[in-house]
Amino acid sequence: MSHRVAVLGDPHVTLGFRLAGVRPHVVDSKEAAGGLLAAMVRESAWGVILVQEDFMPDAAPLSAPRPGGGLPILVPFPGPTRERPPGEAEAYVAELLRQAVGYRVRLR
Repeated sequence: MSHRVAVLGDPHVTLGFRLAGVRPHVVDSKEAAGGLLAAMVRESAWGVILVQEDFMPDAAPLSAPRPGGGLPILVPFPGPTRERPPGEAEAYVAELLRQAVGYRVRLR
């Protein structure tokens, strides 16, 4: 039997997976994700389910024995963040310039 891959996440994250050919399941809350994930775990069609960390439910309901011998495998992944540590963008650009030019360039 072949197993499929699924993705649970917000609309922005799942769009990228859809473009890559993976079937996304759009959720808007942790509760909605928990209900959908519980139903998917009971099915035998899924081999791997990627779950955006923001929507990963508590492990207790998912720790029950699964009919597929441990499948599906649940893989949390980080969602997009808008906050960046101060100076991260500048450090990245400076490193790109160092690699292209061959020496460090001061941006300020």
